[in-house]
Amino acid sequence: MKTLKRPSVSTRRAGMADCVVLSEIHASSFKRAWSDAEFEALLSQPGVHALLAEYHRRFGSRAPAGFILYRLAADEAEILSVAVAPTYRRRGVGKTLMENTLRQVYRAGAQSIHLEVEDSNHAAIRLYRGVEFRESGRRPGYYAQGRETPGGALVMLRQLR
Repeated sequence: MKTLKRPSVSTRRAGMADCVVLSEIHASSFKRAWSDAEFEALLSQPGVHALLAEYHRRFGSRAPAGFILYRLAADEAEILSVAVAPTYRRRGVGKTLMENTLRQVYRAGAQSIHLEVEDSNHAAIRLYRGVEFRESGRRPGYYAQGRETPGGALVMLRQLR
């Protein structure tokens, strides 16, 4: 009996030509979406990089499925944003993005990497803990824009060396 090949996920470096796609994925994941111009401004900064995840479907087609935006500065890295389009959630896209980013920043010489995540975003927290991030602090009321009750943030850290 022939086994079916399962769709896979790959990542590639995102560039200026991908800013519209990054913006669309971001808009599908966050209430306050970043525009393509904001992505262009971020990607033009020194040390800021993005990986775009592509979901490989049958018959060789690919679909943009998610991205991660990160910054390298000296021996530290910071994840600025991670988003996975709703259609592709729970298919390994986020984990692939995180693992590939960890490899990239390690190769670039980063000693540690940190991020902030809304404390009510349990799926994201589970993902980050799954790749060995640990809580290193809290920021009460950090996510306040457009809300009656501001949400708090967890600050998470992973040592790389």
